[in-house]
Amino acid sequence: MSGFTSENSFWNQQNDQNNQANFYQAEYNQFQNQQLDFKSLDDYGQQVYTPAFSPMPNMSYMDAKVTGQEEDDEPPLLEELEIYPDRIFEKIQAVLNPFRSHSLTDDAEYLTKDTDLAGPVFFYLVLAVCLFLSGNKTHFGYVYGVTVLASLLMYGLLTLMTLEDGVFTVSTVFSILGYCLSPIVGLSVIGVFISLQGLFGISLSIVAVLWCSLSASRLFVTISGDKEQQPLIAYPCALVAGVYILMVLF
Repeated sequence: MSGFTSENSFWNQQNDQNNQANFYQAEYNQFQNQQLDFKSLDDYGQQVYTPAFSPMPNMSYMDAKVTGQEEDDEPPLLEELEIYPDRIFEKIQAVLNPFRSHSLTDDAEYLTKDTDLAGPVFFYLVLAVCLFLSGNKTHFGYVYGVTVLASLLMYGLLTLMTLEDGVFTVSTVFSILGYCLSPIVGLSVIGVFISLQGLFGISLSIVAVLWCSLSASRLFVTISGDKEQQPLIAYPCALVAGVYILMVLF
């Protein structure tokens, strides 16, 4: 009986230890599952109210603000279209005053790298419109054909006359011929109001041809760097200007 009692007490102690371990484990799990609510206090020990929902900022206002900043950083519309009024005005001055020196048009790099086509296209369109208003049959199609043909032929001639390759480009030749056409364009504007088939018109036409050839040859020589070739380059430029003059007169 004594052995049975001691064995029974041993198992009772084991059960008590297991029950106590289960109790501590249940308490620990309950502690882990609890959600602790910490409340922030200000400097005076009073509770600070923290809203459960923090509203988002007005996204439309933020987007409009960012969009406004991006619009301010964008370049002007003329620069996006590669239209530079300062360059156009500078080249028009160089054509109208062929004896002018110490300007940007005396720099070959400026003429080759900053070739814009907006000014020449404008002059060609004005010439075509003036021919149309003056009752001339040769207007848009003829101006376009003569311009393309003259630019290609002049480009080939200038390429053969220069020793270095890649000095002239088609866009450079087109730009210079278009700007040098401004005296003829002015004459075509006069032809809308008065007739140019008399002595007065022929005299103005000769002056306009000489003016255009002198300005164009000066700009072409500036790019090539050989000023001795200016009389040779002025001759084909005068021929091109003469074709446009014939369209204006007849």
